[in-house]
Amino acid sequence: MKRAAAAIIIVCMLFTLATAGVSASDTQIGMNVSGFFSTKPDGAFINGYIFTCYGSSVVTYFATWSSDCLSQLDLLQSVHSKHPEYGVFGLLHVDATSTPEAALAVIAQRGYTFPVIICDSVWQEVVDKSPFIPQSFIVSNEGVITEAWQAAFDSTATILERLSVWYEKPTADGDVDMNGSVTAADALLALRMSMDILDYDYPNIAHGDINGNGMLDAADALAILRLVMFGTY
Repeated sequence: MKRAAAAIIIVCMLFTLATAGVSASDTQIGMNVSGFFSTKPDGAFINGYIFTCYGSSVVTYFATWSSDCLSQLDLLQSVHSKHPEYGVFGLLHVDATSTPEAALAVIAQRGYTFPVIICDSVWQEVVDKSPFIPQSFIVSNEGVITEAWQAAFDSTATILERLSVWYEKPTADGDVDMNGSVTAADALLALRMSMDILDYDYPNIAHGDINGNGMLDAADALAILRLVMFGTY
């Protein structure tokens, strides 16, 4: 009888943690995921360098078979479409049903435009510390987990509140192509983007907007070229 009562208490405690939206796994906080290297469901490469493009990011671990997960991804899409200053990422749990192909189908059906990361060994070490799906993480622009949520977010307002706490405006460094180095190719790329010859997105702006006017223009391209040639803007 006592064992049954204890089991009920434990279940109630876990339910309270899950529904309260608090961090139930402090061991995840402080983990550095900047070194992850993986692919998206379509096979395109993605790595931890992407976090440097945003003031802070939210990453939600999900499975395609979970309706709770899909509800969370709907909230993420709302944040992504309205707040490009924040990084928004899905992290795919892979099993026999929750496959990259299934993720592509979900993305197409529900109109998600934020990147989805296939869970690699770096992220697997993180999610293995908690049994919850979905679970979400706030990640700094240095790729460090600052908050871990083992419960569903209740609204976009909650996500934005947590992102804003850790927001630090990225420093434009001229690495427009985001390959880890600044070369004349970045200056040329910035120029072509400023002329609308090539499309660009917020990550390109975050690295290439040297003059801080919120866009890529010829002045940014010139500044990047000066950095390459003379070591200063």
